[in-house]
Amino acid sequence: MATELSAQIVIQAKIEQLPDLERWVELLAAELLLPPSLVQRVDLCLTEIVTNLVDYGYPDGEAGAVSIRCWRQPGQVVIRVEDDGIAFDPTTYVPPDLPTSLADATTRGRGIRLVRHFADELHHVRAVDGNQLTLVFRNPEAGTHSPEPGTRCVEQYLSDEKQ
Repeated sequence: MATELSAQIVIQAKIEQLPDLERWVELLAAELLLPPSLVQRVDLCLTEIVTNLVDYGYPDGEAGAVSIRCWRQPGQVVIRVEDDGIAFDPTTYVPPDLPTSLADATTRGRGIRLVRHFADELHHVRAVDGNQLTLVFRNPEAGTHSPEPGTRCVEQYLSDEKQ
């Protein structure tokens, strides 16, 4: 299946780079005509992944390079995040149990769970020089917007009312 590279960004694994990543996602959304709900999912996942790289991927304190590429395939948007950090496979990571009370809750430990929830597929490969994490987001074709789950188009509503 042919793929078409739509966009790419290379950033340092630093918190200060998150606004650049956010702007890139906005440009990507405009270029690919992505619906707002998908843009939010992509932005959340990429923010969590880069934040985890900043916090855990470079234990020696040096910020590494993060390359993010995106392309469209029929019915989906694919994003590949490549980093030169320590080996980490989020597809096999077992997150800690969720807290049972607010007193037990912490601000950490939810990023991978969020990425798994909002991306439709995750695939990890440990390459010689780093990690490759591929996220797949199912999406209607460019220029079309399906209603959100649980909503109905006006045309469908009017059609139902006539019956």
